[in-house]
Amino acid sequence: MKKSPAAISVIHGEYSRNGYEVWIGGRAVYAAGNHVHDSTQPAIRKEDRLPLRTLRKFCIKTTREIATERRGIFAGVERVKKDSEP
Repeated sequence: MKKSPAAISVIHGEYSRNGYEVWIGGRAVYAAGNHVHDSTQPAIRKEDRLPLRTLRKFCIKTTREIATERRGIFAGVERVKKDSEP
């Protein structure tokens, strides 16, 4: 059964040094931290953090997978900088 154009979800991701989130219609549906061994936790020490490039790669992959699972449209990912980030 095909969805009507109004019912198709637009799915996008946002990532930062702290981790990433996948959003559908203004609601976060998935989140992961930046810890190298435990994605449910943020890393406190620099040596425990995943590189930003890796977080971006994981964000893209997860956002695409969720878009496919929900038969939505992948709308890309963007980096979100905090005030304290360079």
